[in-house]
Amino acid sequence: MGAWKLYEKLEPSRVLIDPPVGDRSGLFARFGRLFEETGHVSDAERVVRLLEERERILPTAIGRGVAVPHAQLEELDHLVLAVSTHPGGLEYPALDDRPVRLVFCLLGGLDTAPLHLAGLAHIARIARRAGELDPLVEAPTAQAFLEALRRIEGGE
Repeated sequence: MGAWKLYEKLEPSRVLIDPPVGDRSGLFARFGRLFEETGHVSDAERVVRLLEERERILPTAIGRGVAVPHAQLEELDHLVLAVSTHPGGLEYPALDDRPVRLVFCLLGGLDTAPLHLAGLAHIARIARRAGELDPLVEAPTAQAFLEALRRIEGGE
């Protein structure tokens, strides 16, 4: 994936700062609407179904307060990313039983599998830097989140 950076794949409209959702299902519905509203997908409910199907295979909370729900859709020919922060923690089954505070949602197309996997690996590397994630979780605005993410990724 080389110089590919998450902050380059995000726009402020796809950064949700402490959205009013109560659990993982509510967040998936919000992500589905967001991807539909931004014109990346045509069917928000389909996104939700695919994310939930993926969760049934293996929960995507990877530990240290980070989750990475992801899915592939035929209609996409590129990767699209959205993120949400949850300073108070989000109900989301996690391997380490810690509350999820940061969620990266990644959608890709059927032909983008190598980039999709590379994106997941990149997010996992960032998640290992748990001590540096607080500025992301605590960012008051989408722009502040993107600036903090740029600083974190600049250090890789």
